[in-house]
Amino acid sequence: MDLDDYQTTYLLYAPAKNPAGWNLDLAAFGAALDAAFHDVRYETEQGRQLRLCFWAVTEDGIVFDGFATNEGRDTVLLTDNTPGEAAVFIAWLRDSFLPSPDLIRFTTEPAVERGIETDWRVPATADTASIAEELKHHIQVVEG
Repeated sequence: MDLDDYQTTYLLYAPAKNPAGWNLDLAAFGAALDAAFHDVRYETEQGRQLRLCFWAVTEDGIVFDGFATNEGRDTVLLTDNTPGEAAVFIAWLRDSFLPSPDLIRFTTEPAVERGIETDWRVPATADTASIAEELKHHIQVVEG
């Protein structure tokens, strides 16, 4: 399996011991997306919980599609990204939006489907390539 091209859904969230640690204000998150990315669309939706659905594109053409919510635990979900693409978003989130770089935990759709409840940590100081390697390692462990 070529993990560079492996697309999946990534769930990024605040630590269980500090579920509101991101101070995730949905309006501020939308404004931050708008300021950071080349092309952005977002709207808030009220379903079971209030969430901000977004679509953003980098200048290099990487597309991020997902949602953010602050109900229960500060969370961002990204759909259909490769590890390298997700790493770009994660680095931006960690370095430009969150109040502290050590607050991102993550998992993937395959891990959730298999009932794996381990919280994986995004390195607080790693560059984008190292974050991508951490995401690939996670996928290797989950997929076996």
